[in-house]
Amino acid sequence: MPKIKKIKLLDLCCKAGGCTVGYYQASQELGYDIEITGIDIEPQPNYPYNFIQTDAVAYLKKNYKKYTHIHASPPCQLYSNSTAVAKARNPEKEYSNILVEIQEFLHKIYTPSVIENVLQAPIRKDIVLNGDMFKLKVIRSRKFELNNWFMMQPFKPKRFKIEGNNIMEVWSNAMNIHWMKTREELAESIPPAYTKYIGINFFNN
Repeated sequence: MPKIKKIKLLDLCCKAGGCTVGYYQASQELGYDIEITGIDIEPQPNYPYNFIQTDAVAYLKKNYKKYTHIHASPPCQLYSNSTAVAKARNPEKEYSNILVEIQEFLHKIYTPSVIENVLQAPIRKDIVLNGDMFKLKVIRSRKFELNNWFMMQPFKPKRFKIEGNNIMEVWSNAMNIHWMKTREELAESIPPAYTKYIGINFFNN
């Protein structure tokens, strides 16, 4: 019997685990054993895998050699259009810019990695995904920078209607996320279908 491939995934800036669940689903479809460690500066009580509350950049630099694959979803508020009003009202408020620190470090190492963020973020647009591509009732476009590996962009099909009785139900159903408990968790998440699609290719490179 062939030995099961072991994936050790480092999930930086993990929040409540929208990306993480997609990677787990990909590993199960491929038949690979996976060990996931989520890192975030804030507590994440609903994160479904091993979680460490600490600084993502410091942890990455000290521990990256322990992992076979790295995913990073740095805070997007500095670049997101959705925070434009808040930034205009309070121009002195500072937003995290660890994306650049993470990106620069991942460019220096050879571990296969993915950086996910909003379309306005200063990362390469190697892959762009949205809910249409996976027959989800949400758009939520995101781009992904791929380091030390490559995959193809999927086709974009027609759009679907969004249904639900309240915003929590709409988001949960639209993204197929049902373990998260708060609006903030859902607002900061992306559908697991995105990283399941990426993970199938990521883990097979």
